[in-house]
Amino acid sequence: MIWKKLKDRYMILGILIALIGLIFIYRLLQLQIVQGEEFKEQSEQRLLRSVSVKPPRGAIFDRYGRPLVTNRMGFSVQIHKTHISDARFNEVLLKLLDIIEKNETAYVDRLPISQSPPFAFRFSDQGELTKQVQQEKWNTARKIDSYATAEQAIGKLKEQYKISDEYSELEVRKLIGLREDMKERQFGSNMPFTIATDVNQHTVMQLEEGHLDFPGITVNVEPIRHYVNGEFAAHILGRVDIIYAEEYKALKDKGYGMNDILGKDGIEKILEPYLRGKAGKKLIEQNVKGKLTKVLDNTFPVPGNNVILTIDADLQKVAEQALRENILRIREEAEKEIEKNPERIHVGEDANSGAVVVMDVNTGEILAMATHPTYDPARFKEDYVKLSKDPLKPMYNRAISGTYSPGSTFKPLTAIAALEEGIITPQTKIWDKGKYMFYADSGHTPRCWIYQAKYGYATHGNINVSEALKHSCNYFFYDVGRRLTINKIEAYAKKFALGELTGIELSGENRGILSGPESKKRLYDSSWYPGDTLSAAIGEMHAFTPIQLVSYASTLANRGSRYKAHLIKRVRTYDRGKKVLEVEPEILSEVNIAPAHLDAILKGMQSVTLEDGTASRVFRDFPISVAGKTGTAERAGVSDNGVFMGFAPYDNPQIAVAVVIEQGGSGSNTAPVARDIIAAYFGLDRQQKDAIATNQLVP
Repeated sequence: MIWKKLKDRYMILGILIALIGLIFIYRLLQLQIVQGEEFKEQSEQRLLRSVSVKPPRGAIFDRYGRPLVTNRMGFSVQIHKTHISDARFNEVLLKLLDIIEKNETAYVDRLPISQSPPFAFRFSDQGELTKQVQQEKWNTARKIDSYATAEQAIGKLKEQYKISDEYSELEVRKLIGLREDMKERQFGSNMPFTIATDVNQHTVMQLEEGHLDFPGITVNVEPIRHYVNGEFAAHILGRVDIIYAEEYKALKDKGYGMNDILGKDGIEKILEPYLRGKAGKKLIEQNVKGKLTKVLDNTFPVPGNNVILTIDADLQKVAEQALRENILRIREEAEKEIEKNPERIHVGEDANSGAVVVMDVNTGEILAMATHPTYDPARFKEDYVKLSKDPLKPMYNRAISGTYSPGSTFKPLTAIAALEEGIITPQTKIWDKGKYMFYADSGHTPRCWIYQAKYGYATHGNINVSEALKHSCNYFFYDVGRRLTINKIEAYAKKFALGELTGIELSGENRGILSGPESKKRLYDSSWYPGDTLSAAIGEMHAFTPIQLVSYASTLANRGSRYKAHLIKRVRTYDRGKKVLEVEPEILSEVNIAPAHLDAILKGMQSVTLEDGTASRVFRDFPISVAGKTGTAERAGVSDNGVFMGFAPYDNPQIAVAVVIEQGGSGSNTAPVARDIIAAYFGLDRQQKDAIATNQLVP
C-alpha cells in the first residue's frame, strides 16, 4: 500500500517535471526560432544616447542686406564608441580614411610629426618655447621618453594603440594621427568624434552601402557654412572650423561641445557669441554596432543671430578687382620696359601684394577692405599646406596688420604741424635748392626727389605749402621739419592717431610705428640724430597700416573729427529681426585746425590730382573732384612701395581711400586703384571708367 502510494507520487512528480521541461523547450523554441529575429533586434536596441544637434549659424549680410555668408545642409562623418577589438577598430579607421582621401575630403591631422618617413617632429619655435622644449613636453604627455625621436615616438604609439605590423609606415602614421586626435578630443561612449565635415555624395554612398564594414561610423546631416562669393572679403568674414581641444577647455562652461563649430578668424570669430546659436538635443537608440535605430526625443536647435556689416558688396568687389588688376598692370608694364631695355632697373616688375581700405568720412564705417593675395575660407583645410608655404602670405590681413612707410602721404601732417605752430603761413615760400645743406658739416645732405631724378639740373623753385604738397617737394618739408623738431611732429601725428589702433573690430590690428627718439631707442637701441628728423618729416622711418592711413585721410576730409573705424552695423535675431546690437558712429577725438591752415592743406591735396600734380595723370578728366597724396616708400633691394591716400568729392567729402601696393614702384602707380573705387562709389558707368583709364573724354 505504502509502496503503491510512493510509486504514484513519483509518477506525478515525473509528469510534472516532464511538463515543465516541455514548457521550457516550447518557450526556448518560441524565443529562438519563432521570435528569434524580433528579440535579437530588440536586444541590439538597448543603447540610449543623448546627441547634440548643431544649430545653423547666423547669416552675414552687407549694408544693403545682400548675403555674404549663409548655411547649406551637408554631411558629416562621426565615429561612435563600439565594443570591438583594437585590431578591428584600427582596420575600420584605416578603411574610413582610405574612402575619405580617395574622395578628396579634407580632414585635420594635427600630429606634430611629418606624414611620411623619415619621420621628424614639425614643431616651430613659439615665444620662449623652443622646438626641443615642445618636443620633450609632447613626448612626456604621452608617457614616452622625453628625448625620443619622432621615429621612436611613432614606435611607442604604435604599441599603445595596438596597431598591426602588417600595416605600412604611412598607414601606421595615419592611424596614429587619427587616434591621437580622438584621444585629444576625449573620444568615448558619450563623446563621438567628428572626423570630417561637408563630405561629398560619393563618400556618403560608400559608407551607407558598406555600413556592415563600418561599425560605429555614422553619417549626419547638419548645416555647413557657405561663403557666397568664395574668396570675396575673406579677411573680413573669416572662417569657421571644428573646435580645438585647447579651445574646448576654455569654452566648455559656455555650453560648447567637442564637435562644435567655432569662428576662427574675422567677423566669424569676433561675433561668435552672436552667430553660434543654441544647440538642440536628440535622444537616440543605437545597436551594439553603433548604428542608429530610433529617435526617441528631439529638441530643435535655435539658429544664431544675423549680422549686418558696414561694407558695400559691390564696392568690395570693385576694390578687390582693382587691387588685383592694378598689381598685374604694374608688372606687365615693367616687363614691357624690360623687353625694350633689359639693362635698366625697372620699378614695379616685382609688384605682388597690397591692400586697400575705403571709409565713410562722416561715420567711420568701412565700406570696403581688400587684401591681395587672398584665400577661400571654404577651402581653408584643403588649401592650408599651400597657403602656409606661400611666401606672399595670403592669410595675412595686410589692411590692418601690414605696416608700411607712409612716404609722402605723411607730408600733409608735417604741413599742419608747421602751420599750427607758426613755423610757416599758407603764403610762406621756401626756395628748393635741390640739396639740403643745413647738416652738411656732419655729412648729411639729403636731396629733393626731382633734383635726384634730373641729375641735379632741376628743382621745384620758390614754393608755398600748397605747392609743396602738389609737387611733393622733399626740400620744403626737410626745412619745416627741422624747424618743427621731432617732438612737435610726434605730437601732431598722435592727434591723428598714427601709430595707434583705429578701433576696428577684427583681431590682429597692428599699432604700427610712429618714429621718434623713444621708439628708436626701444626698437633699435639707437640714439636720435638731427638727420632722422628730416627723414621723419617726409614720412620715412614711420610704419603705419592702411586702415590708419584711411582714418588719417578721413579726419582731414571731415575737417578734424576722428571716427572709430568699424565694420559691424547691427545684429538682428534670425526670425523677426529684433535688434540685438546696434553700432552707432563714435567720434574718438577732435583735431582742432585753423580753417585757413586746413584749407591750404586740402587745396594742396586737391592740386595733386590736377594739372601737373603727382597723380594728375591718373585723375585727368575725372568728373569727380578728388583730393589726395601720393607716396613712394623706398625699400632696399626691391622696388619701392607705392602709397596713395585721398578723399572725394573735394567740396563735400563722402569717402576716403588708402591704398598700398608692395613693390608698386610709386604712389602714382597705386592711385588707379583709388580712382576705380571712387568711380564705382559715385556710379560712373563702364564707358566713363574705360575712357578715364585711357585719359580720354567721354563724348
